[in-house]
Amino acid sequence: YIPDYFKTLRYFSGFTGSLAQLIVTFEEAYIFVDGRYHTQAENEAGSFGIKVMKLGMEGVMDSETFLIKKCQGQKIGLDGKCVSAALVKRLKKIGLCIKSIDIYSDIFAERSALRDDMLYEIDRKYTGLSRAQKLDIVLRVLNSKCHIVNNLEAIAYILNLRGNDIAYTPVFLSYLVFYGGDVYLFVKKERLSDIIIEGLNRDGVIIKAYEEYYDFLKTIKNTVILLDLNKVNYEAYRCLNSSNKLIDMRSIIEDLKSCKNKTEIKNAKLAHIYDGVAMVRFMKWLKESDLEGKNEYDLKVKLNRFRLEYKAFDLSFEPIVAYAANAAMMHYSPTATKNTPVKNEGILLVDSGGQYFEGTTDITRTFALGEVSEEIRYYFSLVLRCMFNLQSLRFLEGMSGYSIDAIARKDLWQVGVDYRCGTGHGVGQTLAVHETPPSISHTKNALTETALREGNIFSIEPGVYFEGKYGIRCENLVLCKKALKNEYGQFMDFEVLTLVPFDRDLIDTKVLGTEALKELNAYHEKVYMALAPYLDDSERAFLRDWTRPL
Repeated sequence: YIPDYFKTLRYFSGFTGSLAQLIVTFEEAYIFVDGRYHTQAENEAGSFGIKVMKLGMEGVMDSETFLIKKCQGQKIGLDGKCVSAALVKRLKKIGLCIKSIDIYSDIFAERSALRDDMLYEIDRKYTGLSRAQKLDIVLRVLNSKCHIVNNLEAIAYILNLRGNDIAYTPVFLSYLVFYGGDVYLFVKKERLSDIIIEGLNRDGVIIKAYEEYYDFLKTIKNTVILLDLNKVNYEAYRCLNSSNKLIDMRSIIEDLKSCKNKTEIKNAKLAHIYDGVAMVRFMKWLKESDLEGKNEYDLKVKLNRFRLEYKAFDLSFEPIVAYAANAAMMHYSPTATKNTPVKNEGILLVDSGGQYFEGTTDITRTFALGEVSEEIRYYFSLVLRCMFNLQSLRFLEGMSGYSIDAIARKDLWQVGVDYRCGTGHGVGQTLAVHETPPSISHTKNALTETALREGNIFSIEPGVYFEGKYGIRCENLVLCKKALKNEYGQFMDFEVLTLVPFDRDLIDTKVLGTEALKELNAYHEKVYMALAPYLDDSERAFLRDWTRPL
């Protein structure tokens, strides 16, 4: 997620998804997308004649292999402020000549302006730890080593500050450097109130102009520098003197913010009650309405209103409200001009979330809008069973997202079906809805091999996606916590945070199976008991009906 100002890929390709790489040669243009975006990229970028490289499909090269085979001997241009140092190092290692240049500013018509509104502070009753306490933890771990932080979520977290620079993700453009026992914040000072400036100064934060960052890096010499080359941009890397010793590692701040403290966990549970109330109200409206004449965008507007008129101060991402075949595109979102009419039949996939001062939410439910086929009921029940398989898991401490991913997929694999994406992602605390660590996936990398830890909040969201037909996804957020400890070690399990019923009209209890059915009934009772005090009589009656035992 980035500010509109930097959405150059969208401007040049028409692709509106969150992750892709665009390579333009003298002859053709290519866009590289993972399984979430195969269909969407074809519809958006493909319509402009851009060739869609569907990563994960047999015979499809990734972008780096493509450059090796197609562009050897050519100079590769990129904007070093907008790509990671790790990417450029890999490209150089395979023999490519790189030129860092911003070509976009001269040809990007009507480019969006950067935000300049005021930043705001998050109260300790939400964060649990003060800014001074968080900084002290980091400084003690660093032990006078230098640490460069480019990740905006990490900066917002450690300073207990938020902004509005990126839609749905309350961060602000800035850089942070720990150096010589001091903490330097590079930010537009005009965006800080006198109270915030006074607080930052009191906590030992030295405020410097945003534009001074790169020149400041050039002054650091003969120092051990800790930095994450996947987060630090290439221009920053180029500014570092060769006398420094660079250690590529994930920032301690990433691990600190991913393990929610007791106050954050208590607030997160409250945020999910608020979110559950909004979702139940939407579900009630959806189930009791005649949908003829309405479209996906109408439903999205209604859903947003339920959240924003209750407790949410913002959404956590652009809602996915996808009817019928559109749901096969994992990240499809309708607009006022690009949407599909809905009918009183078939299924609707709704993936959405809210930003609350208490926490960030993310939930997917698939709804029946009327008659559905037995095939749809079969796959919905199978996907739901897969979700319960993982969220009910007990496992030994030290296991990672890579270790447990197959638990969610095994029943789908048994019938020869898979989903081309991860099973789950970490979720921030009034921050980014996609946070790392953790990461739940069968793709092996440093993030998926990071051990799951007490206090991690992440999603479990298996699904099936049949292009041109329909898509189904079930998603709950869970909290990782310690369970029993014995001679075999410390066991861990999950506490479900999401509080919204699943659609009974889509459930085939025979496919769901005895154990998952037991889990579902217990979950539905938990949902009712948690939400009932917040609902009026008609809403409570609706929820009681949809959570009664199957």
